Amino acid sequence: MIIGNKVFHKDKIYNSLDWAKENIDSAPDGSVFLADIHEYTKGRQDRNWIFDKDQLAVTILLKPNNLNKIDLKDIPLRLNQLNMAITLGILKPLRKFNIELKWANDFYFEGKKLGGVLSQTVWKDNCVSGIIIGFALNVNNKVPKLNQSYYKAISLSEIVGKSINKDLLSNEILKSIDFFYKKWLNSEFNEIFDLWRKNQDYLNRQVTVHKKDTSWITGTFMDVLENGDMQIKKESKIIQIPFHIVDNLY
Repeated sequence: MIIGNKVFHKDKIYNSLDWAKENIDSAPDGSVFLADIHEYTKGRQDRNWIFDKDQLAVTILLKPNNLNKIDLKDIPLRLNQLNMAITLGILKPLRKFNIELKWANDFYFEGKKLGGVLSQTVWKDNCVSGIIIGFALNVNNKVPKLNQSYYKAISLSEIVGKSINKDLLSNEILKSIDFFYKKWLNSEFNEIFDLWRKNQDYLNRQVTVHKKDTSWITGTFMDVLENGDMQIKKESKIIQIPFHIVDNLY
């Protein structure tokens, strides 16, 4: 296995993404960073995320050797497809819990969020020196009931009604990520995109897109593109919306 060939562990760290970045020169491709306590955590769009020891929080450092063979103009697309591959790797073992994929890389159960994925690309001298992937899942933690109609969360233990063996789940997910990462390394980009697209739960559904500029678009989620952008149909017009301008999707 590439993923998990080396595991770094600490009792407590401040931020796992920074910890992985500090080891980017010496740690091998596929290194996994685990900590019992995370002092500072955040979600997408820098939203607050409260760490709980009963969550599964994993950070992975990727240093793929094929990036130097990819044309510089194609790297953003290939990195998007790498995120798709990692997301699929996490999703596959969660399917037995009836977990769905919400665009672009969040995991949901019946409209309630289970977890998500963050990624950070580290550049040096106009080259990618590493990609840091962090994902967190509510596993055995008790999810606070927030007084917000637009944000609801759930844990796996709530779904199945019993405690989950977090170590077994972690190992299963890392093996699955390894499988999809190797597909990406083998340039199976079309297969990765097709499967990621197929697993989008919101396809052909009425959605509301809340953009970072506070504006809203309501329409039908028609499709996703190879670069990860979504296409929304509003009346008779197709609107293409990139990931980086979206605050949330309902």
